[in-house]
Amino acid sequence: MNKTLLVFKKEYLTRVKKKSFIIMTLLVPLLFMLLMGLPLAMTFFKSGTNRIAILDESGEFAGVFNNGKSLEFHPIEGNLNNLKEELGKKDARFDALLYIPKFDIQYPNGFTVYSDKQVGMTIQQTIEKTLQNKIETLRFINAGIDKDKVNELKVSIDLQNIILQEGSEKKGNVVASIAVSQIMGFFQYFMIFFYGGLIMMAVTEEKKNRIVEIIVSSIPPFQLMLGKIFGIAAVAITQLLIWAVFITILMVLFSVFFSPMLLETAQDLEQVVGSNSQQIFDMIGSIEAFNIPLMLFSFAFFFIFGYLFYSALFAGAGAVTDDSSQNQTITIPLSIPVILSLMIMVNVAEQPHSPLAFWSSLIPFCSPIIMMARLPFGVPAWQLALSMIFLVIGFVINTWIAGKIYRIGILLYGKKINWNDIRKWVFK
Repeated sequence: MNKTLLVFKKEYLTRVKKKSFIIMTLLVPLLFMLLMGLPLAMTFFKSGTNRIAILDESGEFAGVFNNGKSLEFHPIEGNLNNLKEELGKKDARFDALLYIPKFDIQYPNGFTVYSDKQVGMTIQQTIEKTLQNKIETLRFINAGIDKDKVNELKVSIDLQNIILQEGSEKKGNVVASIAVSQIMGFFQYFMIFFYGGLIMMAVTEEKKNRIVEIIVSSIPPFQLMLGKIFGIAAVAITQLLIWAVFITILMVLFSVFFSPMLLETAQDLEQVVGSNSQQIFDMIGSIEAFNIPLMLFSFAFFFIFGYLFYSALFAGAGAVTDDSSQNQTITIPLSIPVILSLMIMVNVAEQPHSPLAFWSSLIPFCSPIIMMARLPFGVPAWQLALSMIFLVIGFVINTWIAGKIYRIGILLYGKKINWNDIRKWVFK
């Protein structure tokens, strides 16, 4: 055990002192805040104002188009061909030209936007929506129907989801649950493969350089494998803790500095998110329905044991070959369950309590991803406990299998190993 601890310390200290570890540890929180904050920060800065000229030959759209912060509509008269020629010139009076011909109200067509460059989505959607609303109004008038009365008859249902938990009621939100589910599932996938790949590369590199021959003369191969697995696991946990601290600090600083700007630009933010603003605020408020302590504990558990489960297999796979170019071929069988888990995770968002979601969240090959994807939707305690027990048992079995493969494969050189050889090593 003392020798395993020495390997653990060596793997841990060697990796945390690398420049790549330090750079990645610092870079990820900054990228996270950049991705989260940049879209919001962009709403605080004015982009250029687009001037749209309107040539309305129908005479039906006078005063219909409203100017906004980034869009200005200017009725104009003249010849269509002459106005088209003006586009693109340095002294052009407008950035785009909206042409509205005389049209049949039953079959409206011919509406065109002329520009010297592709117009943006905001311009396209704003014009289309305004045209549609006006033509609908004209149709109601022709049919002798009061549009305001029709709008009064329309109804919008805001279906509330109240979650009953231990005698209390909490407001749920399916969009928030899906978002958290997919984020945690994909994060588990990335971390398992990233740190599992590190073990495979470390084992293959030592075997290729024949350093392992010296190492195993003083430590049993199984203890060497365990030291590597737990050493890199400690590196992963260290990195995650540092990321959590940094991201928390950056989010606090972000909220302190940007809160005044958010308050000042609340009206502009409403225009950006439009009618979905209340849905966004409801989604944020529904986070209280999540059992945060349980989710954090489960995330840590399934990350650690999911990593340990797959890392044992990666270590055994790395011992099979001394050619790093063959690693990709060897990892294909290991990748299949994880890729299958990602496919199932999409179904979990629609049916989190289906038999497929239930059984796949118990199978150790899939549970680190599927159970974390199910958790935001609420999972019975016995299912969560059973999934954890199976994952621990799976880790023990995997470690035993990988140890038998590692013990023989780590000292073989120049021999092409097939699956029949591996089967013999396991059951020898």
